[in-house]
Amino acid sequence: MAEKENQEILNPRQNNKTNREKREKEEKQTKMLRLAGMIIGGIVIVCIIVGLILGIVQKPSRVVVAKVGDEKITLDEFQSAVRMQRSNINSNYQYMEQLYSMFGMQMDETTRESYASQMSDAYKGLLGQSVLSNMVDQRVMAYGAAQEGITVSEDEVEDYYKGLFAYYPNGTPTATATSEPFEATPTITDEQLAILRYTETPLPTDVPAEETSETEETVTETVEDAVSEAETVVEEAVSEAETAVEETVAEAESAVEETVAEAEATSEDAEKLAEETVKALDTILDEKTSEPTVAPTPTAYTEDMFKQYESVYFANNYYYSKDFFKNQLRYELLQGKVEDKLKADVARTADMVWARHILVETEEEAKAALERINNGEEWGDVAAEVSTDSTASNGGDLGWFTRETMVQAFSDAAFSQEVGTISEPVQTDFGWHLIQVIAHEEHPLTSSQYDSAVDSAYQTWLNGYAEKLEINMDGYKVDQVPTDPAFVG
Repeated sequence: MAEKENQEILNPRQNNKTNREKREKEEKQTKMLRLAGMIIGGIVIVCIIVGLILGIVQKPSRVVVAKVGDEKITLDEFQSAVRMQRSNINSNYQYMEQLYSMFGMQMDETTRESYASQMSDAYKGLLGQSVLSNMVDQRVMAYGAAQEGITVSEDEVEDYYKGLFAYYPNGTPTATATSEPFEATPTITDEQLAILRYTETPLPTDVPAEETSETEETVTETVEDAVSEAETVVEEAVSEAETAVEETVAEAESAVEETVAEAEATSEDAEKLAEETVKALDTILDEKTSEPTVAPTPTAYTEDMFKQYESVYFANNYYYSKDFFKNQLRYELLQGKVEDKLKADVARTADMVWARHILVETEEEAKAALERINNGEEWGDVAAEVSTDSTASNGGDLGWFTRETMVQAFSDAAFSQEVGTISEPVQTDFGWHLIQVIAHEEHPLTSSQYDSAVDSAYQTWLNGYAEKLEINMDGYKVDQVPTDPAFVG
């Protein structure tokens, strides 16, 4: 056995073959390990690159929620707008709480819930959709304004921004009228009064002569008894008063004598005290200058103070940046200029009808009410008894309204019938109406009606430019809607 081992060791050819196979095997293993390391390293590098790319793409400032023409609305802008809206809801809620507190009241649960629901998770989809729609409208409005040469400068934005902090470095602006005066509302004509048939206020009922005579006798006896009692009371009061006066006079004389005696004893001391007081006053006057006292100068509202207030504001409202806030002010100013331009074409009068109505659930009820009126019953009495509308107690009076104010079926009937006539039953989604037209004319708009007309003109203008732009909101998802800040209530 030992000889065989020695032979294997001593056989150089066999040794070389064994070593060569061993080295080849080790080299193959090394190559495989290197290849595996390169593959793993490559995968890691690819993962890193993909992660970086996805990280960049998914940044809120790069994710696009909506597009209006060539302009993009990013996720970052959208979430800032939602947070600003939630902050405003909280501010409005706190303001309402203060109002209730001022009147010593506690906010009712219904009002509180109306605010809380807007901030709830269940409502966030609607809130997000509303905010995004408003942002789209802002971009459309900015596009339309640019087409018509309406602009807002940086200085205007800056002045408006500082004005929100009551900081006016260029002087406090002079207040201007917000709108033109409205035309006076015409008085009710005799024709309209005849249609309305207002019931006159009843005068006091006349009393029959016999009852008047009896009443006069009763009153006379009562008056005589009262006079007699009054005379007795007066005599007793005079007697008591005379006695009291005599006693008071005696006491007063005694007190005066004592006071005079004391005054004479202390007159010398009083004179000395008076002299010392006069000297002291003269000394004080000598020390004071003759110049008038100058009121303290109020602290000037400096730029440093403004910056401090600004810093505190955004520290408490860190849900959106100052740049985002200023951009919202720009849109606000721009919309104001657009509306001012549109106002030139909004008339302050309109074709209007003054009417009253009776609302019931069925056509049969409407016909029965009409028959009662045709038989001589007063409109107001029938309306108060059978009408289901909130205006029933006022005879169903709707006041002056434009054609667009009412639903089409109602307006078609009211604007087509003659003044003073009563319509046949008219059906709408609310029920069955009897309509009586009191007047129909070109009538001045109220302030709220004029504002509504301006809003309508603006919406028409906005829709016109929206049709010229490609609007895409496919990037919006409900899970993108933030839920901060939380409700403060």
